[in-house]
Amino acid sequence: MTLTKGLFLGCRYTPFVICALHTRLLLSPSIEGCPGLAESSILFLGIVLLCAECVFVLRTYALWNCDRRVRIALFVLYLAFFGGIIILVLACGLQLKTANFTPGCYSHTSVSPMFILAPYILLLLLEIEIVGLTFYRMIRYYRATRCRLLTLMAQYSVGYILAGLLFTATNIVTICFVPGDYGPALEASQIVAQALLATRMQLDLWKLDRHSPTTAPTSDFTEYDQTDLEFELSQI
Repeated sequence: MTLTKGLFLGCRYTPFVICALHTRLLLSPSIEGCPGLAESSILFLGIVLLCAECVFVLRTYALWNCDRRVRIALFVLYLAFFGGIIILVLACGLQLKTANFTPGCYSHTSVSPMFILAPYILLLLLEIEIVGLTFYRMIRYYRATRCRLLTLMAQYSVGYILAGLLFTATNIVTICFVPGDYGPALEASQIVAQALLATRMQLDLWKLDRHSPTTAPTSDFTEYDQTDLEFELSQI
């Protein structure tokens, strides 16, 4: 199995696990199993968010014809974001071990919002970098070829990356302004939505590859087909 397909499966099916865990949390008849269920839910949320962002990063990297400078720029921010998510998941796990739960697995104990905010700031920077690199590439190619702009926007998955940036910004607003009782539920919904965006983007790329073999730019504006553009991801 290639890396891209593994990430796709993670983004597509992990949200079902998260929904099952949240349902179990709400319907749990006792509080003994609440810490384990809550820790598992947070762990899977972290996994699905990392998988979704990795899909966007690899898509951008392939779009730039696997340029070394782009790889370094994306890798540095993604690695920082990865470390922030790992630290946050571990901190939440430690916090949950000492939390007091009520029936329905509700707890008023939570990690500091400022601590939660740090990895999302890194994620926002990563998303801005992805959007910037994609738009620069698209506009440069549009000026060189004067092809149809809407077709080019679809080929470059502009809608998906902008929606991902919007969800990240929404997450930050949620952390800062939504009360603690509602914030985690909204954050989980937004993370799952980002995973669905990554899944939908990959499905559209595969359909485009099968049904309309279009062209995309390389670093010197030579042309290669959509198969090369997408499946360079699978060789990483």
